[in-house]
Amino acid sequence: MIVRLDEPVAALDNVTLPDLSGFDVSGDERRCTATPHGSTCSETLTVAATIAGDRTIGPWTLDAVDGHTHRATRFSSNSVLVHVLGPSPLESMGALLRSLGFAALAAVVLLAIIGFAAWVFVRALPRPKPAVAEGVPESEPPEPPRGDDPSLRELVAALSREPTRRHALALRAALRRRIGALECETYDDLVARRALGNGEAEGFQAVERAAFCEDECVAAAAREAVSYLTR
Repeated sequence: MIVRLDEPVAALDNVTLPDLSGFDVSGDERRCTATPHGSTCSETLTVAATIAGDRTIGPWTLDAVDGHTHRATRFSSNSVLVHVLGPSPLESMGALLRSLGFAALAAVVLLAIIGFAAWVFVRALPRPKPAVAEGVPESEPPEPPRGDDPSLRELVAALSREPTRRHALALRAALRRRIGALECETYDDLVARRALGNGEAEGFQAVERAAFCEDECVAAAAREAVSYLTR
């Protein structure tokens, strides 16, 4: 809107803007330029249509005193008809694709978050331990034959005559073969799986001590082992 006046003014205060429904106003600039012969005032609005179709922008109005008639008068501008085009098919398709892309991205992010939460939850669950019989080795040795072993009696007699570590180790090896002990099994393992019969545990343990104790204790441990094995 441009207004020309016959007198110098710094601003126009009685300007009424038209109804701008259907438009977004993004800028409003007012300016008055005074000269010795009058003033030129202008106001520029920057608008953007929000609805497609034919839109009418009504007149601007200015209330002022007419210089010719000296009477209060309302001056107005012309109305403006604006034809607002909708988005083109390509633009609509692009907007739809962008919306679908954002929705797909959001779905992927949501699924990733759910998957990560499920993984953390599963990792936090206590894991069941495999059911293994306590004290039973993976490879169960066959039940050894019981009874008197002439070589075992000879080894006990040798240990009784000479209570040395060599005879104790030989007797220990014979006892382990007799009960079918595995190479990796210790005395505690044999006790746990009940490989030793009634009355055998004490003698076997005494032989173990004689085989692995300090040198000065071998003879006493060997005599103790013989006393258990000859009962």
